[in-house]
Amino acid sequence: MIGVMMTYKPSPKPNFHEPTHIEYKKMETYMWGDDEAGKVKDWIYVSNESLHQIIFGLEPGGSFKHSDQYRTIFGADELLYVLSGVLIINNPETGETHKVLPGESVYFQKDTWHHAFNYSDEYLQVLEFFSPPPITGTSGAYAKEKKLLKNLKYKRDNYSYPSENFKNENAFKIIRSSNYIWSLEGKNKQSLIATLVKTISLDVKIINLKSLQESDVFNFKNHTTYLSLSDNLEVNLDNHKKFILNKKDGLYLPHDTSFKLKNLNNFEANIILCIGI
Repeated sequence: MIGVMMTYKPSPKPNFHEPTHIEYKKMETYMWGDDEAGKVKDWIYVSNESLHQIIFGLEPGGSFKHSDQYRTIFGADELLYVLSGVLIINNPETGETHKVLPGESVYFQKDTWHHAFNYSDEYLQVLEFFSPPPITGTSGAYAKEKKLLKNLKYKRDNYSYPSENFKNENAFKIIRSSNYIWSLEGKNKQSLIATLVKTISLDVKIINLKSLQESDVFNFKNHTTYLSLSDNLEVNLDNHKKFILNKKDGLYLPHDTSFKLKNLNNFEANIILCIGI
């Protein structure tokens, strides 16, 4: 059977101007790709001039590579945080390949070719923060200007290991909890925060809450976007508005929004966030 060629078209760009609870179970999805690149499902939480947050999904054994219409090389820094499944990330230009487990992340900079594979028997979902965001011209339009990569590599050649000259993490940086930069913040130093990535373009953190803990007041100077990694997380705004986030629910807060978090569980809870540019 002859496959249907899909022509690249920009993805939706949801945007908000007030504090917004984005419920995962109510979200519409967006499909991209073609027979050569593979088909990928996206849950797009926000995509404006400051922030871009999505989840992408692949069936067991599924993958995305690239094609002429869908070139996976962009003008942005990216952080991919694995929610479920096992991600194999590959740079088809060099052969660099890594295995990323749930709760782990991979970071890479602009101009990095990347392919992704679901190396598990469960559905792969990966949270993605992408900056500068696509609306600034860093995604599809940028990729189309790059020379199409045709000689694909899935392993590295001509290296010796162990060797002082061999760098395993070259284009990609694998980020595990042991790599987090931890801090205690707030008036009473009761809020435990991990920094995963902090560059000119991308600032990603996780807020950790003990059982039944309420945080200090947070207020970020730039817009922020969130994904709850736990159920039953309460968000209290300074105008007394309240949201209850469940796992994979999103939250968008405009700049200078004061808020508190409360963990309603009898166990630790976490929320991951990206501070906009």
